[in-house]
Amino acid sequence: MSFLNPFVLVALAAASIPFLLHLLNLRKVRRVEFSSLRFLKELQKTKVRRLKLKQILLLILRTLLIIFAVLAFARPVLQGTSGLPGARATATAIIIVDNSMSMSVRDDRGGRLKQAKDAAVELLEMLEEGDEAAIVPLTNPGLALERGTSRNREGLIREALDLETGYGPARYADAIPVALQLLESAPNVNREIYIITDRQSINNEGFAGVSFSLERDVRLRVLPVGDDDEIPLNLSVDSIEVLTAIFEADKPLDVRAWVHNYGDQAVEEATVSFYIEETREAQTTVSLEAGETVAVELSAPPKRGGFLGGYVQVEGDDLEEDNRRYFAFRVVDGSRVAVVASGQSARLLELTLALPGLFRTQTFATSALTTVDLSNYSAITLADVSGISGSMAKRLADYVENGGGLVVWGGPSMSNTEFNSTLGAAIGLPLSGLVERVGETPPLEFSSFEKGHPLFAGVFDRAETAGRVESPLIVRALPPGGGDPIITMTNGMPFMTEVRRGRGRVIYIAVPPSGEWSDLPRRTIFVPIAIRSMLYVGASGEEYQQFLVGEDAFLTLPSNDVTSEQVQVIPPSGQDIFVPVRPYTSGVSIAVDKLTEPGIYRVLSGGKEVARFAANMDGRESDLAPSSDETLRGLLAPRMDNPDNLAILDTGTDITDVVFQSRLGLELWRYFLALALLCAFAEMIVGREGGKTEEIST
Repeated sequence: MSFLNPFVLVALAAASIPFLLHLLNLRKVRRVEFSSLRFLKELQKTKVRRLKLKQILLLILRTLLIIFAVLAFARPVLQGTSGLPGARATATAIIIVDNSMSMSVRDDRGGRLKQAKDAAVELLEMLEEGDEAAIVPLTNPGLALERGTSRNREGLIREALDLETGYGPARYADAIPVALQLLESAPNVNREIYIITDRQSINNEGFAGVSFSLERDVRLRVLPVGDDDEIPLNLSVDSIEVLTAIFEADKPLDVRAWVHNYGDQAVEEATVSFYIEETREAQTTVSLEAGETVAVELSAPPKRGGFLGGYVQVEGDDLEEDNRRYFAFRVVDGSRVAVVASGQSARLLELTLALPGLFRTQTFATSALTTVDLSNYSAITLADVSGISGSMAKRLADYVENGGGLVVWGGPSMSNTEFNSTLGAAIGLPLSGLVERVGETPPLEFSSFEKGHPLFAGVFDRAETAGRVESPLIVRALPPGGGDPIITMTNGMPFMTEVRRGRGRVIYIAVPPSGEWSDLPRRTIFVPIAIRSMLYVGASGEEYQQFLVGEDAFLTLPSNDVTSEQVQVIPPSGQDIFVPVRPYTSGVSIAVDKLTEPGIYRVLSGGKEVARFAANMDGRESDLAPSSDETLRGLLAPRMDNPDNLAILDTGTDITDVVFQSRLGLELWRYFLALALLCAFAEMIVGREGGKTEEIST
């Protein structure tokens, strides 16, 4: 026997009160002998014996009354079955329903989520008077804490039938502690947790990070759904990489996607498609063995500028939710760029950058640079510029730090000493000394050329990447003393180099864009260098971050794009989210808590779109192979005070039999309460007597 309210048993001490009162009432009487009354002694002996018997009986009844009343409030439970009326203890059932992405798979028994709903409804239909239950969605366990337990069976059934597939993480380690919180205040004898699941392996994660224990009286039942004999056919786009570094309208955008076969059978000629803004732009086919991953490259041109979204999709399997992998990017149409130069350098750059729809160019003298709002330009080029002050150098460095682009051309007006003490020090790019041709020595040329650098992606035919680029003849150069070389000269010194600072980039070129130090302007490589450098550093386009569903999303945005204290985030479902803006020196930051669905998210400030980002499913969610019974037992049994209360059922087991067999026990409080009332009634009858009994002593 056990007690649901064992602390009430302390009140059993009150059972001693009638006994103490009885002792106090036994006072000593003085004996007085009357010879004339001696003949009455024999008559009174019988009456005295009856009086003493009555007092003992009243003492017993009053003591039992207190004992039975205390036991009734302590709620004793007798384990085992009984034929007594009401021989069934009430139950609290917490039903954890796996509604993760994998539950949308269909098999011979139908949809897995429907199978789980049917099992939950079957459990709920067994609820009787006094029973209570709660539904815990595995992808959102906290929702059950808001609702609590309920005795409304019809409402619980509607709640179970309304469950839908969720995209968030589904972990037993998150749901079981919620179930235990709901059981903490459960008043019923039987306390049960049911997990209805397809036993996907990823559901087992997270136990190392949480601490909980199931008490001895808590029973845990795992009810599997799905077909154990066959792993569903599932192809998934596990990850995607955007290969293009410069995004331009009507120019190829290259992506590489990794497609994995999670099934146990080979797949032939599966279709893989590349979509931009919901329009299929390219497709190919792929064949995969069971468990194999294949990288697929696709290419398509964006049709317009602006903020765009795309995805790669694979077709022809049993689970559609993981068939897409999203990414977001931006194509800037007509970037504003500033040219700070004079003379021939200014004229050549203006002509070269004057391609229709590519740049909107403004030219300034060095002296006017102090009055220019740098944030209005995506890129700035300084060609053979001298006289950069320390304060101007600081402004340019901050501009690059916040995401701006800077292209610097060397030239005769520049001094490496002056540059290194101002702009070079600010952006972290020192210059070496002047290098020039002496006498009849041959001019310098290019010795190595990083054709694979993103700056030149798509410029050269891939079949020619091993060939030699037509090199200019260089008679003078002011090479850099740092950075990552892109082009190297025959003397081993860099001709063109890149420096990254904060969110921006700097490209340095060792000669001016005029013909003073080289014949570069007459070479075919000049136009790609001049234009692609501005596109590259100016972020004519950019890829936005990718996150996983269930994660928090953190983004840093240019401060000049955000005009309000909060931004509007529009998820794929269209339900707006407003999040505060956090200012930092490098821009502003936003944080979106717990992404709930895959797709493209739009970020607006003041009604104007300022960014996008993508959310994708965790690739591990695609592995549909079920965990073995041994694996589940190894995870769950150590968390139970009584491992014998763990049962992992076979698919198709009759749940009704399992529940009725587990709900053993008889609550005895009704019987003890009836005995207490019976004692009270008997005490009233026994103690009833007309008149006061005279005390007689012999």
